[in-house]
Amino acid sequence: MMSMTGILISLLLVPAGKTVVLTYHDVVPKKQVWFDCTPKELTDQLDWLRRKGANFVSVEALADSIRTKRPLPQGSVLITFADNYAGFYRYALPELVKRKIPAALFVHTGYVGSPVGRPKMTWEQLSRCKQLGFSVQSQTVSHPTDLRKLPTTVLAREFEQSAEDIRQNLGERPRFLAYPNGKFDKRVARQAKLAGYELAFTEASQPAERAPSRWEVPRYVHTKYREAWAAVRPTR
Repeated sequence: MMSMTGILISLLLVPAGKTVVLTYHDVVPKKQVWFDCTPKELTDQLDWLRRKGANFVSVEALADSIRTKRPLPQGSVLITFADNYAGFYRYALPELVKRKIPAALFVHTGYVGSPVGRPKMTWEQLSRCKQLGFSVQSQTVSHPTDLRKLPTTVLAREFEQSAEDIRQNLGERPRFLAYPNGKFDKRVARQAKLAGYELAFTEASQPAERAPSRWEVPRYVHTKYREAWAAVRPTR
């Protein structure tokens, strides 16, 4: 009989290594809600992580690590942005380019270019981001509050149509998905797999390697960046 330790080890996506995925939302001069981030907070966090020895990686590198079972260097950090806010383009993009830090942008395609509420990036801006090497991925069509409450047919449409929207407008089908608000269950994860996504991201506060499957990859909200680094920092 397999021991409890053996069972836990078998659940890991890769045999070793610890990678943190951070998710940011809007970048604004003055915070309005707790998950906003000012430009100074963003650069302070990125620079703090770099001083600590973070190895910034792309979402594609994380996916390849999971697929091949070859761990990334301990202390690897993937930066992601949710909700397609125009604040990314104005404030975060220049800082990431200057620091040569990759990032993945998760987009709810039904609101691309919308000026309502907080402005969203346009397809032209997303194309520019892609040209600069940033990864543009899916966050459904309409950003449902809780995917777990959707009928399976509606859930499938949210996943499949968003992928098609990105393919039509940016020329490449997205490989990865983020669950809006991080909410999912096994049925949602199964549907993400059926829709053809290679990875799907939650908002559980754990290193990526603790995911029980490729469709349940944890991300830390950016306000927990110190906690996240404490969980994955290299031992020296």
